[in-house]
Amino acid sequence: GWDRALTGALCAAAGVPVVVEAVAKGHRHRAVVATGWPLTRWLRRFRPDPLRRLRIGVAQPGRPDRELVGRTSVPGASAVQRAQVETAIRDVGEAAASGLPGPWAVAVRQAARARSDELADAVDKAVAKTSVGATRRPRWWRAVNVLQWLVFATMLAGALWLGGLFGMDYLRLPQPPLPTVGVVPWPTVLLVGGALAGVLIAVLSRLAAWAGGRRRARRTAKALRAAIGQVGHAYVLEPVEAELDRHARFAEALELARA
Repeated sequence: GWDRALTGALCAAAGVPVVVEAVAKGHRHRAVVATGWPLTRWLRRFRPDPLRRLRIGVAQPGRPDRELVGRTSVPGASAVQRAQVETAIRDVGEAAASGLPGPWAVAVRQAARARSDELADAVDKAVAKTSVGATRRPRWWRAVNVLQWLVFATMLAGALWLGGLFGMDYLRLPQPPLPTVGVVPWPTVLLVGGALAGVLIAVLSRLAAWAGGRRRARRTAKALRAAIGQVGHAYVLEPVEAELDRHARFAEALELARA
């Protein structure tokens, strides 16, 4: 009906597909920063966060735990998308005015367009507010981060142990008995095992982040459509419904007067 066509046009004009794609990419980006191998994760920090580029989930100065809800930097609607929104609004007015007397039909059409100038800003704010939840960090990221640092500490301990042994050998100092796992010295086990474990955890975390990003993107798309639908209802459908109610009351009063 009217609301579905209007909501679809508003979603396209608001850049919802762009936001949804940024949610999925942003989730993966933040997951790698939070759970990647400590030796390489810092490289990811040099890449821009897709959501930050759209000004979604930007922390307030001095209040990093709170999110700023305001204008986004989502690319503006194209001329075709704006025309589609205007067409959807006009269709709402035409459908609602069907069968009404001339003056009332004109009033209903005007009511559909009465707040159209405010639509773009209202929809953008709805996108910013609804998308804030897309920046929340899952709890498992913190657990994996701790695990990664423990594994990294294990690897570092092995490296320092081996370095100490090489130093003692270089200085021709007597070396203490070296424990082994089978035939492999413990320092080597710690170094190689820690490195392999860190890489494996990072790979598994990235796979989980990819799946989580797709789920979050789907939830965000659904929430955005609902929020934008509410904006369309408030700014287009409610004025039309109000005008139709006035006509119904007028017609009822006219019938009573004739009776």
